[in-house]
Amino acid sequence: MNERHVRVLHMVAETYIDTAHPVPSGRIAERLEVSSATVRNDFGTLEEGGLLQQPHTSAGRIPTARGFHAYALSFLPPRRATTSRVRALRARLRTLEGDGLFDLASRAAAELSGYAVLVKLPPDESLRILEIHLTLLSSRRLLAVVVLENGLIRQIGVDLDPAPSDATIDDAERNLRQLTLPVGEVPAALRSLAASTDEDLSRTLTAVADAWGGLQQPRRFTGGLGRLLTEPEAGDAGFVKLVVDRFESDRGDDLEWHGAYGIALTEHLAQVGTAFAFAGGTATLTLVGPTRMRYRDAVAIAQDVSEALSAVTSGELYSSHEA
Repeated sequence: MNERHVRVLHMVAETYIDTAHPVPSGRIAERLEVSSATVRNDFGTLEEGGLLQQPHTSAGRIPTARGFHAYALSFLPPRRATTSRVRALRARLRTLEGDGLFDLASRAAAELSGYAVLVKLPPDESLRILEIHLTLLSSRRLLAVVVLENGLIRQIGVDLDPAPSDATIDDAERNLRQLTLPVGEVPAALRSLAASTDEDLSRTLTAVADAWGGLQQPRRFTGGLGRLLTEPEAGDAGFVKLVVDRFESDRGDDLEWHGAYGIALTEHLAQVGTAFAFAGGTATLTLVGPTRMRYRDAVAIAQDVSEALSAVTSGELYSSHEA
């Protein structure tokens, strides 16, 4: 593929993104100041390479998923954001903490991009415990409310039949206050405490340890699903189903990673993501939309929101954007 083929592919992609209609050769020929016959030859070469397709005989061309993939890769890594946008993002995200922060980040990314957004945090295993509170829900169940660093709050149900007395619950909370440990180390510490206490307290601490696995699942935050309804593709029930399935699925991301940036495309669905450090692991922010996605903007927005999130959660006050 020569330089003109690349230009033709990009022009077709950009025009199709803007119009949602197949792009005729004459439109590209006018911009390149060449003949329509020359562009039709270029179209043929790009079709043979699997980068363009013709939806129907009388139509112009549109990019294939492979063509859009090549187009999207040209925006990696993205340009740096303007100082004003970075400052605005940081200021907005600093208004909340804990899970509310990630809900806000997903909404902000959706507002900026116009696409649906999925933020996934790694398991909480490396975050330290600040407090654990126990509440009696019924004669057979307790609720453990766990406060983690970064203001995150997690809840787990603890099955225990019969439920412990109020005095035992108070005693258990006194023991739990000793556990200023990373989440992943808590079950073993609870069992160690349980081995050296009376029967009722031991039973309570062991039940909390047994339920602890529910605290260590990856967390997901979403925003902007309704925004996809403004895209022309939303009239296709199959497209809507793909989007909903992506957000309801517990599978890991299927992005092809290029450093800190990921891209995944199918015939109908596009995903653009960024990875950022969080709690000793890696979190991701992914924009989901039609294959006719505004990739330049999407990649830049994903980067900016991820960087702002990383800075806020790490307590960083300033960035190179603000220096």
